[in-house]
Amino acid sequence: MKRSSYRLTVRGYELDSFGHVNNAVYLQYAETALWNFLKVNDLLDAIVEEGLFPVILESKQRYMHELHMLDQVRIDSELSCSGGIVKYTHMIINESTGLTACKVTGKLAYVDKDRIICDIPGFVIKCLEGDQNDNK
Repeated sequence: MKRSSYRLTVRGYELDSFGHVNNAVYLQYAETALWNFLKVNDLLDAIVEEGLFPVILESKQRYMHELHMLDQVRIDSELSCSGGIVKYTHMIINESTGLTACKVTGKLAYVDKDRIICDIPGFVIKCLEGDQNDNK
């Protein structure tokens, strides 16, 4: 399992009519954290060179506490390999209160240019099974 953190600030255009972050935006936050994970772990260029693309197979959200405009947010992510897929968990946390706003869990696979699911590349497995305490 590999861990990573990503920080962002809630922007006004992400709010719904009640003044808190729209539910769909939490998925965008999770995707942003995922792409950041790939980039900071030097996986993004390698995946592109292999002609692969990560595709989300399943995603589940559990909303717990609201986020509001200008809240400082930390997304703690954990990724691991299991049975030919990558499992992920993103904990979206309000840094001011320490409360978890949303937990996003899911699975992704890698597909090639023909959209056929491929094995997890060895370099991805090696990265995810590496040092658990790497906090890029």
